[in-house]
Amino acid sequence: MSALTDRLNHILHSVPEHPLGTPDSAAGCLDLAYERAYAEDHSGAIRAITAGLELPDADLITRLSLWGAMASIRHLSGDDDGARRAADARLSLLRSVGWDHQADMEADLGSLLFREATESEMPLLEAAVLTHGDAGAPDHVLADIKLALAVALHGAGNASALEALEWCADVYHAAGRPESEGGALLYLAHARATAGEADVAIAVADRLLELDLNRAMKAAVWMVKATANGDRGHHIEAEGCALEALDLYSGAGVRKGAVSAAAAVAQLAGQSADHDAAILAWKIAVEQAERGEFEETWAIRLALAHQLLDAEEFLLAEEVLRALVDRLGAFGRVTERARALVSLGHSLRHQERFDEALGMWRESVRTFEEAGLNGEAARTLLALATLVAHEGAPAEARALYQRAVDLARDADSDPSALPTALHALGHSMCEGKDADGLNALDEAIRLADEHGADWHSADFRDTHARCAWMLGDGRRAVAEALDAADRFRSVSDPDAAGNAELFAAHVLTESQRLDEAAALYRLISSDHAESVAHVNAAQRGLADVLDAQGLTLQANEAREAAQKVVDDALDDAEATAYTVLAADEAAAAAEEDTPGDDEDEARGPRSAGERPRDAEGPEEPREP
Repeated sequence: MSALTDRLNHILHSVPEHPLGTPDSAAGCLDLAYERAYAEDHSGAIRAITAGLELPDADLITRLSLWGAMASIRHLSGDDDGARRAADARLSLLRSVGWDHQADMEADLGSLLFREATESEMPLLEAAVLTHGDAGAPDHVLADIKLALAVALHGAGNASALEALEWCADVYHAAGRPESEGGALLYLAHARATAGEADVAIAVADRLLELDLNRAMKAAVWMVKATANGDRGHHIEAEGCALEALDLYSGAGVRKGAVSAAAAVAQLAGQSADHDAAILAWKIAVEQAERGEFEETWAIRLALAHQLLDAEEFLLAEEVLRALVDRLGAFGRVTERARALVSLGHSLRHQERFDEALGMWRESVRTFEEAGLNGEAARTLLALATLVAHEGAPAEARALYQRAVDLARDADSDPSALPTALHALGHSMCEGKDADGLNALDEAIRLADEHGADWHSADFRDTHARCAWMLGDGRRAVAEALDAADRFRSVSDPDAAGNAELFAAHVLTESQRLDEAAALYRLISSDHAESVAHVNAAQRGLADVLDAQGLTLQANEAREAAQKVVDDALDDAEATAYTVLAADEAAAAAEEDTPGDDEDEARGPRSAGERPRDAEGPEEPREP
């Protein structure tokens, strides 16, 4: 068990330290009030503030902050009279200690200081800066006005707001007002992250973490860091930051924040194939959503199920999905239930319970069609058709693929559904020796080109090449495969490029164009020197060509080179097992891929264990 899963287990099974209890200090009550406000528990926040104001240890600054928080929260909860009374109490306290500039400014602006100003109120704030500046108000008093103005400016898309936020934070720091400094910096960190300035956002967040923050605010800072690190491509750092946020949000009882942080951890762990951690994180998200009684808890349960599918925990996924299907049905969530049925079908298919999977998908298709969700209906039909073909009914499968295409043509909100369906239909038709399948693939290619889907454009051309070979046109197959390889390389997918080149070399071999095949196999070995699978398959293919040319000595040298590249990987046992399997499968696929086969000859060798893209239907669903 990893350190990550250990910590997630601790979070999942720990009990928060009485987030709704009453602290024994005014400062603690203020922190709790902020945490309750983050949790959108306004009544809990007001109780904490009231308790803090009743404690005799409350110093001046804390009492002012408590009254200010009371005014803000009363306003948020729609109690304008209560907000006004809190603001008046704060004003009286300011007057009593002689802080007249602050009192004058707050009396002038009233509730504007305790809520976000609208765009129409910005002139009032601008005028207040001039008025109170001329009256001799110090910078930290003017900063309260400028902060409200900066927030409004940023909301209106004015870039000057960022400089104003920085100025306010610096002024608050110099004046010894850490609470106000933290508020300005947190807004600035979010703004910088939103603007794509990840490095600056992280620097601001680090400055924030040096302050004495309540748990909810500190968690928000860690989430900014998680987002910024994710934008920088630093996924390990992002995962660690999201985990810190999750721990803090969970402890503070901030359910929405905990759900967001848990989802971030789950997604990042899933990207690195740490399925145990991802599953635990989604379980935490479900638990937090249920504690918060969120309406969309079903979507988080669906994400957990998808993660279980990714982890190949098909029985557990089935258990989660069946319960979810029942719950969604009970609440009348018809389309959401259909989506859960799609995923349930995948869990059953992987358990080879094919009839049950087909039943789930057929019901889903009917529901999607009735709801006018033609794109989702089409994608589900692709999975249905592929399984029908697997069960030995190719004619029925082709009819289902055609139905998917027809539905996809009317799926305006899902433009990628049509090329995906055409791709699957074209491949299926060519498997049935129907040359019209190439026309469907041509349309899929045209649509991919029009939409700038460069990877799919390459992939569809690769399929077109394999279908051309299936129909006996070797020259066309080679030309199109090499074109696909170039396109894969242009979108930084060298593995797919190598697979396309291996297929072209295989066709050259089968077509008795042996000199060209040998040259291409050598080129693949050179260009893909870092890939054990590709070098091994290329050298073995070269050996077969050299044998056919009667060059036995050179053929044996090629076989030795094929074995050497595998032997050199022995330092990493796991990598060796993978790459040997990859090489064997690639070579076997190439050898079996002849125009007369009834199997999946349209595909030929790809990377290790890779299933035909799109021909199998939609990918397993991911997070909501």
